[in-house]
Amino acid sequence: MSPKVFAAFAHIIAKFYADRYPTAALEVGAGAWTLLSIPCFANSRKVALNAQKFKKIPPELAACDLVVGNSNSLDFADQEFDCVMSSSVLEHDKYFWKSVAEIYRVLQPGGIFVVGVPIYMALPTDYMNTTLTFKRHGIAYNADFYRFSEQAVREVILENFTVHETILVRKYPNPYLVMSGVKN
Repeated sequence: MSPKVFAAFAHIIAKFYADRYPTAALEVGAGAWTLLSIPCFANSRKVALNAQKFKKIPPELAACDLVVGNSNSLDFADQEFDCVMSSSVLEHDKYFWKSVAEIYRVLQPGGIFVVGVPIYMALPTDYMNTTLTFKRHGIAYNADFYRFSEQAVREVILENFTVHETILVRKYPNPYLVMSGVKN
């Protein structure tokens, strides 16, 4: 995760929780540089979900509940979290719509879902109508299935949410969007 992506998530979270603190936050696809280290989560229950067990637990995750699982079928109760975050995960999820449905299920009404994904948009450097990320990930990566448009994030991923804030983190060389929605 780039510092600009982390800053976009931190901005959205700080703005949403300006007058209160989240009680329970879930990061889907947590890694060594976790979004759960955003300062407003200091006194929250923090759950880091990853598809595989860490060989060595990164220090940033030491204060989190670490869960190995698949976001297509979350092993959490309905409405268990008031904040769910996902950065650079859904494009690698073959069945991302299942994960979005599960995130909706475990999020409390009025809770926030913040998602960051690479997007596609017309760039002067586009080769065959793709982005430069394809050269790096492409077929050889074996787990890079999607690029979303801003419209797809708004109308498909956040279909059952009220869009809260949108930040286009970068345009070049690989466009990236962070968008948040509040569960209705």
